[in-house]
Amino acid sequence: MESSMKSLSSDFSYYLKTFNLFLDRSTEHMCMQKFIDEKLPDVVASIGKEGSSSLNVLGVGSGSGKIDFEILGKIKSKHPGLSIRNEVVEPNPEQLSTYKALVKEKSQGLNISFTWNHMSSEEYEKKAKESHEIKQFDFIHMIQMLYYVESVHDSIKYFHSLLETNGKLLIIIVSDDGGWHSLWETFRSCFPGSCLFLDVHKMLDDMRMKYKIYELSSDLDITECFIEGNENGELLLDFLTESLHFRKTAPTDLKAEVLQYLRQPQCSREENGKIIFNNNLQVIVVDY
Repeated sequence: MESSMKSLSSDFSYYLKTFNLFLDRSTEHMCMQKFIDEKLPDVVASIGKEGSSSLNVLGVGSGSGKIDFEILGKIKSKHPGLSIRNEVVEPNPEQLSTYKALVKEKSQGLNISFTWNHMSSEEYEKKAKESHEIKQFDFIHMIQMLYYVESVHDSIKYFHSLLETNGKLLIIIVSDDGGWHSLWETFRSCFPGSCLFLDVHKMLDDMRMKYKIYELSSDLDITECFIEGNENGELLLDFLTESLHFRKTAPTDLKAEVLQYLRQPQCSREENGKIIFNNNLQVIVVDY
């Protein structure tokens, strides 16, 4: 790997540009919304301690808050008489600002309070331990963020330890048989990013945690990646490889290998003249 290659996360603003295009070209939020509408109400129906007048919710890596608000809405619908104390952990300042703007726009009358933590999940854990502050949560969600933590095992163990009686930990990650897993397993040593795709199920089994898995089907149109000089294609390639300006900085042979691999059945399928990347996800709900 040439030294000129840099991780996409080294530029927050540029990362957001690639991420927003990814959301536009994929069905990711659509499939999450379907899960939230159809399955989440049953998941959250049993949370909360008997006799409690409020629920404590924690979002780890909450991003812009769009999915958080959908989750909070379903929790309110199942527990209409309870107030919600929602705590947010998010390291990206631009995403956090977007979330705060969303709160101003939509939270009136919902009886939800917000606590903001502009930091990574590891920084949140360190701060909590140093302050000896013990917080318990009825519902914790970690959506598409475990790839960036220092230790997946330790992060799951720590946040699971924060669950209140009857609490649930919701994890969303890419599917084991999806395109992301295959791409990163093959090129991990070549990309400058720090994404990790590990066997979360085995970790949960080893920790003897009880959980349930929901499979979500999702697609990502990456056709533009194969059009030389296409700006959107460049941005999508950067997002797929977690690299800043991948086409400009990656070695020629690596670029050729990645583009060829992206067309393979383990990553994508051709449909109506388009290249459709397998963006399938898994929702893992871990019990208290």
